[in-house]
Amino acid sequence: MIHRLTDWLLALFIRGEYDPADPATRAKFGFLEGWVSIASNLVLSALKAFLGLSLNSVSLLADAAHTFSDVLTSVVVVLGFHAARRRPDKEHPYGHGRIEFVATLIIALLLGLVGLEFARSSIERLFRGSRVTGTTAAALIMLASGAVKEVMARVSIDLGRRINSAALLADAWHHRSDAVASVLVAGAIVAARHGFYRVDAVFGLLVSILIMYTAWNLGRSAGSTLMGEAPTAGLVQEIVGLAKAVPGVLSVHDLAVHDYGNLKAVSLHIVVDERLSFGHAHAIASQVESCIRERVPGTVVVHVDPGNVSQDENDETALTQLS
Repeated sequence: MIHRLTDWLLALFIRGEYDPADPATRAKFGFLEGWVSIASNLVLSALKAFLGLSLNSVSLLADAAHTFSDVLTSVVVVLGFHAARRRPDKEHPYGHGRIEFVATLIIALLLGLVGLEFARSSIERLFRGSRVTGTTAAALIMLASGAVKEVMARVSIDLGRRINSAALLADAWHHRSDAVASVLVAGAIVAARHGFYRVDAVFGLLVSILIMYTAWNLGRSAGSTLMGEAPTAGLVQEIVGLAKAVPGVLSVHDLAVHDYGNLKAVSLHIVVDERLSFGHAHAIASQVESCIRERVPGTVVVHVDPGNVSQDENDETALTQLS
């Protein structure tokens, strides 16, 4: 269902084929998620505020403010993708894709602040015994709001996975934190009406721990990438496999991958038979660069090292294909 909803949104705003590595395409995904989130949060917060005033519900008014604060994270997403779509320039030859990781860090920080605020208010309620007030109607509205926010979270996750965007996945968790909070407030209202006043505090403390843990993971991942995190074992194996599949490549070493978001800068050394001419060695290197570039968007630089080749059948076959 969520996948179909995402397809429908993409059909409205992004027509035809799209390349997940293209900065312009990634920006469209980011704008789609960001503006849909901003519009939805504004409508939800206004509705909650109106109903909160009508029902005289403190919980609804507080949640309206929380929902309105989520607009800020979506603005960060829009601004981040707007900057990331800029083409490479003299100062940034590999593009501006890393701004997505900066946006993820900002969202993680905001998410962490939300978690800390939840923890503070929950501990205060736990020890002071503050009572949650509200009506059954308010509880039902909170549940409906939670359902809407969870749909928004899943759409953001779907969009984020399609272009492998940490920023969209981070914003999805912000939506999910609001969804969980809405459901817990609804549960706390019902529990309070039956005399269980500390349920709200206990639930809130558990949610705050979950939110802060998620914020830490998101921030750590984005920060590690910005500091030059080593490529994953899967990516290393893929690149080495692509290079070795080219006839004439005896081995691969000194592989380096620098992640710039939508682009990657790859450099590696290949060993070829020292008896090959310079022209043949260069042709092999060019073929390796082309093969890797087709699978890993970005720049690829291949250094050629001479080496001795054992005279077995496979090596003879490789030399024959190059002759």
